[in-house]
Amino acid sequence: MFRRIVLALPVLGLARPAAAAWPERPVTLVVPFGAGSAPDLLARLLADPLAATWGQPVVVQNVPGASATLGVDRVARAAPDGYTLGFTGDGAMVVRVSMDPPPLYDPRRDLVPVSLLLRTRNVLVVHPSVAATNLPELLALARARPGALAYGHSGVGFSTHLGMEMLKQVAGVDITAVPYGAEAPMLADLLAGRVQVMIGSSAMTDRVRAGEVRAIAVTSRDRMPALPDVPTIAEAGLPGFEAVAWFGLIAPARTPPEIAAWVRRDAVATLDDPRVRPRLAELGLTIVGSTPEEFAALIPTEIERMAGVLRPLGLLRTP
Repeated sequence: MFRRIVLALPVLGLARPAAAAWPERPVTLVVPFGAGSAPDLLARLLADPLAATWGQPVVVQNVPGASATLGVDRVARAAPDGYTLGFTGDGAMVVRVSMDPPPLYDPRRDLVPVSLLLRTRNVLVVHPSVAATNLPELLALARARPGALAYGHSGVGFSTHLGMEMLKQVAGVDITAVPYGAEAPMLADLLAGRVQVMIGSSAMTDRVRAGEVRAIAVTSRDRMPALPDVPTIAEAGLPGFEAVAWFGLIAPARTPPEIAAWVRRDAVATLDDPRVRPRLAELGLTIVGSTPEEFAALIPTEIERMAGVLRPLGLLRTP
C-alpha cells in the first residue's frame, strides 16, 4: 500500500486557458478504485496541488467496481466541460475493452485521454518458505511441481494477474491463480504462506526489507531504485520481458482541447516538482507525462497488444 503523502505546493504561475475562465467551480476527479488504494492515494497526491494551482477545490470521488469500469463509465457520461476528470489505469482503458462483459464505453470514442502520467515498476515476491532466491530457482521449482505453487492477484485483468500470466506463458510453467477482491486479504494470505507468490507494487519494498517476503525480480525493463540489487525478469533469464501498469488522466469526449492540454500541463508540472519526483521514484513510479495526442494514439495499440495476452487465457471476448 502506498503511504499517504501530504504536500503543499505553490501555485504555478501560468496563464489561464483560452476556454473562458475555467475553472470557475470545483473540479471532480473520479477514481475507479476504493479509498486507500494505491491509485486513490496517487490521485490525492495530484489533486491537492492542482487545487492550489487552479484556485478551486479538486474533489476526489471514489467509484470502485466492475474492474474499475464503473468509474470510467461515469467520466464518459459526464458533461464535457472540464469539470469531471478521471484518474485510472490501463485495466479499464485497454484490457477490459476486449473482455466479457464489455464496458459500456469505448475509450477510443467516448473519452479524451488527457495524459499517461505514470508507469509502475512491479516486483515478483515469494513467501520466505519458498525454496527459491532467484527467478531460475523459482521457475525450476514450478516446473518440478506443476500447480503446487499458488499466486494471488487483485482481479482478472489487473497487472497483478496479467503480469503473472505473461510470466507463466513465456516461461512455460504452471502456477495456480487465486483471485482476491481486494489487496488486504491477498497480502494477508501471502504473509501467512497460504499463497506463495505474488506480483506487487513497489509498496512491497517495505515488506521485502522487513524480511516478510523475498524479492525475486522486477517486472519492468529497468530496476527499481528502492531495490537496486534485485534484477529485472529480463536480466534474470527472460530477455525482453516487461509487464507494467500505467495510470493516466482522462476526460469525457468533446472536452475542449485547450482544457485537456491545460490539465495535462499542470499535472505534469506537479509530478515533476523536485519535492514530488523523488517520492515517485521511491515508490517505483516513472513519470511519463504524454500529450493528449500521444496518449490517444497509444490506446488502440495497447488494446491490440493486450488482446494477444488475453487470447491464450480464454479471456478474449468472442465477436
